[in-house]
Amino acid sequence: MKRLAHLGVLAGLVSSLWLAPAISRYDIATALPEEQVLRILNNVPVFMITNEKGEPLTFEMPNPQDQSKKIQVFTFFVNQQDAQTALNTIKTQQPEVGRVARVSAAALSGAVKIALESQKNPAIGVDIIPSRPQLEAAVNLLKQSGDLVERDGKILTKDGRPFMGGTPLFFLADSKTGNPIAVEAQMRENGQTRTQRFIPFYFDKTQLQREVDQARQQRPELAKDTGIRVVMLDNLVATMLSTNDPVAGQIQLVQTPEAIQFAVQQSGGNNAQRPNQANQPAAPQRPSQQGGGQGTNRNR
Repeated sequence: MKRLAHLGVLAGLVSSLWLAPAISRYDIATALPEEQVLRILNNVPVFMITNEKGEPLTFEMPNPQDQSKKIQVFTFFVNQQDAQTALNTIKTQQPEVGRVARVSAAALSGAVKIALESQKNPAIGVDIIPSRPQLEAAVNLLKQSGDLVERDGKILTKDGRPFMGGTPLFFLADSKTGNPIAVEAQMRENGQTRTQRFIPFYFDKTQLQREVDQARQQRPELAKDTGIRVVMLDNLVATMLSTNDPVAGQIQLVQTPEAIQFAVQQSGGNNAQRPNQANQPAAPQRPSQQGGGQGTNRNR
């Protein structure tokens, strides 16, 4: 990390964010423009299984609201290795499909677009598969903070509701307030050097921990003043789409170097950029009624 700075203007916004309504059930208010949020997510690679034409493989499931109808589900993976494992299963169970299928990088903005469209079209849905080790790390953090409890073998929120899971994002926070901490970095653009301030949220806790350990070598007081917290991706995006706090526009999601390298190689790029500024992956196509049973379990 570069120089760290406390970000007080987000007081109360992120500390209980993970309990906010999920994006698929959220009434969008006029705040950050949707285009701005999608632009932030456009440089974040996730992964899909596609056919020989580059079209995403989807699977169908019964509509919980009407069992006589089906929902076409678009599956995205945070980790490219998880996508490869799912592809290997398809090759075994559906050889004709798996023979021409491949793992493809996609922009997270594409997944969010489909999620937003699903609010109006109940025939489509989105499933973002988190990395299991990262989800387990998130659950442990939330247990330590008291936000999750385990009763009778079930994981519940502190007010007794079932924990729904999701894709965790890890961030560095002020130990006392829970407010996120911003990063200030020197950026060079058009021959000019400027200071850019952003709020990083990491998909990988270990990656963030390495960054924090390096920063604490220069500023030992960070060890007692800060700690790693977690929010869920859908809740963070929903908040970005609903809050009128302009600082939310500084939020940036940081994928792993491995994910970025995979996406850059697919796009033909030679040099990986900063983790949250990877070359733009191909966005998924708009939903079509192609079916195509991918056979991936919805293991959120």
